[in-house]
Amino acid sequence: MTTVPDTPSAKLDFVAVATAWRSDGITKLLGYVWAGYYALRTENAPTLDTSDELSINSHLESWIQRKKPKNCPFHIQHTPPEPATRRTPSRPPPAPDFGFFPWEDRRAMFPLEAKVLQTDGDLSKYLKALRSSFLQCRYAPHSSEGVMIGYLLAGDPTVVFKKLRGQLRTQLKQLPAFPTEPHRCSEHERKARRCRNCPPKFRCHHLVLIMS
Repeated sequence: MTTVPDTPSAKLDFVAVATAWRSDGITKLLGYVWAGYYALRTENAPTLDTSDELSINSHLESWIQRKKPKNCPFHIQHTPPEPATRRTPSRPPPAPDFGFFPWEDRRAMFPLEAKVLQTDGDLSKYLKALRSSFLQCRYAPHSSEGVMIGYLLAGDPTVVFKKLRGQLRTQLKQLPAFPTEPHRCSEHERKARRCRNCPPKFRCHHLVLIMS
C-alpha cells in the first residue's frame, strides 16, 4: 500500500491505492455500502429513528463492516479525522461521517458524508456539504473521489437527481455497476486555494438511500 504524508499532494490519490488492490476497487467499496444499506433496511427498519442522522450513521457503519469481507485491505470508520486539512493544532481536524482507508496508512481516505433529506427538495445542507467540504478539500485531500449520501425520508430519488443536476449545473451519470440503484456521479474541478496540492479533478458519488 502507498504511504501517505501528512500534507496533501496531487500525486497521491486513494483511488490509485484502491485500484492497485483491484481494478474495480472503488466499485467494490461502494458495493459494500449498498449491501450495508439493504441489510439496515431489512433488519433495523422497525426500530430505526429516521429523524436521527447519527443513529442512522451508526447502524449503517455497523452493517457495512459486516458486509465487508475480512480479507478486504480497507477499514471503515465513523467520523475519521482528516489531519491533512486541520487548520491549527488547537482546532479538531475536519471529519466526514465515514471513511474507508488502508490498514497500513489511514491518512489516505475515501470519505463519505451523509445528510437527512426530509423531502426530495430538501437539498440545502446536502449541497452545502458537497461544496464547502468536498469541493474545497476539507474532505478528500488525498482522494479524487468521494461520496455524498442522502437519507431520503419522503419523495422520489429521480426528483432529487433532477434538482441536483440543476443546482450543480452538470450532468449526473449512472455507473454501469449499479444500473438499478439510485446512484449517480458528478464530475468537478477543485479550484479553491486550499485545493492547490490536492487531486484537482473530483468525482462525487451521489447515493440516495430511501428510508420511508
